[in-house]
Amino acid sequence: MDEFCNLGIFARIRAGKTIRVCAFGSSNTERFDTGMHWFDYVELGFKNTFGGGVGQFINTGISGNTSSQMLERFERDVAPYSPDLTIVTCGGNDSNPSRNVSESLFRENLRRIAGLLTASGGEVIFQTYYACDLERLEPAYAGAIPRYMRIIRETAAELNCLVSDNYSRWERLRLSSPDVYRLLMRDNMHVNQYGNMVIGLDLMRKFGFRLADDKRDFCRTGLIARYAMDLLEERER
Repeated sequence: MDEFCNLGIFARIRAGKTIRVCAFGSSNTERFDTGMHWFDYVELGFKNTFGGGVGQFINTGISGNTSSQMLERFERDVAPYSPDLTIVTCGGNDSNPSRNVSESLFRENLRRIAGLLTASGGEVIFQTYYACDLERLEPAYAGAIPRYMRIIRETAAELNCLVSDNYSRWERLRLSSPDVYRLLMRDNMHVNQYGNMVIGLDLMRKFGFRLADDKRDFCRTGLIARYAMDLLEERER
C-alpha cells in the first residue's frame, strides 16, 4: 500500500533539502468547495511527518481544463516552480466528446506533460479520476471515461511513472453500492468533502504516512469508505 515511499523526494528530505510538490489538473484539482481537499491531506502527511518546513505544496488546478489546455498553460503555471513531484490528474474533460480530444491526442498529451516535468528533474504521479456517475451522464461521455482512465494507466506504465488508480477502487464501490458511492459525490463528476477525504487518505497511505490517532475521529467517514473499498478489492482478488 506504500508504493510511493521510494520516491526521490524522500532522499531530498533526508538530505535536509526542501521540496516542492505540485497538483496539476482540472476541477478535480482546483479548490472550489468547502472542506479539506485531497491535496491538503498530502501536504499534512508530509508536514506531520517531516515538519512544517519540509517544503511548498502548490495547487495549479483549473476547472474545465483538458490535457491540451494544461499543456498550453504549463510554462505559466507549473514551470516557474520547478516541482520535485507533480501529481497530474486529467481526463474527465478530455473524455467528453464535445471537447474534441481524441484518445491518441490524450495519450500524447500525457507523454508531453510527463516529459516536461521530468526534463526539469521532477517526478510524476499520474492519478485517475474517482469513478464518475456513469448512469447519469450522456451515453457517449459515459462510455469514453473508462477508456481514458485506461490510457492513464497504460501511459504511466509506458513511462515508468507511478499511478494512483482511484478509478478502479471507486468503480467497485459504485457498482456494488451506488447509494453509498453517491454519499461521497458532490455531483455526477465531482467528489464532495468526504470523497476528497478518501482520495487524500489513499494518497497518504501510498506515501507511507500514518494518520495520527488524534486525527482519526475527524476522518472517520473517509476511513470507513476506504475500508469498504479495501474489502471490495480483497474480495475481487
